[in-house]
Amino acid sequence: MKPSKLTLISITLLALLMGGVFTLLATAPKPVAINAKFDPDTLDLGAPGWSVKLVNVSLWFDTGKYKPEDIDPKTVLIEGVLGPKGGWKRTWIVHDWEIRKWVLRFQVSGSSLTDLLWSIIYHQGIPGPVATIPLQVTGNLYDGTAFTGTGYITALIPTSDIPPPP
Repeated sequence: MKPSKLTLISITLLALLMGGVFTLLATAPKPVAINAKFDPDTLDLGAPGWSVKLVNVSLWFDTGKYKPEDIDPKTVLIEGVLGPKGGWKRTWIVHDWEIRKWVLRFQVSGSSLTDLLWSIIYHQGIPGPVATIPLQVTGNLYDGTAFTGTGYITALIPTSDIPPPP
């Protein structure tokens, strides 16, 4: 074959392959929307590490199609890295009277969440002294359906430098 025919065939095959990939991406199921709430929802990042030992995370659906007990707790992560403290066995279903919904609740380490917030602050260049930081919570339901939601933490960011030692 001449190089021009080979090139034409290669480009055609590549175009067909790319078209198939884009079709698959366009038809992939979208994750189910979930609500996320952190308690406490404000953390003082200048406070000693032991000041907030645990943070409660609540997840719930607005639609009637899914319930909190449909969530596979083994798959739940905050920002893709932080899971429940003590593992998935330390999750539970409870009725949240404030939002009047059944929720999946778990706890995360306050110091681990603080470290995560600091990494986001440094990475995104978020200035202090106060910032509301979105945290994405992802996971899967037992049937394999993906879910995603965003909760918010207000971070009190210390702005003064620590003086150098004498």
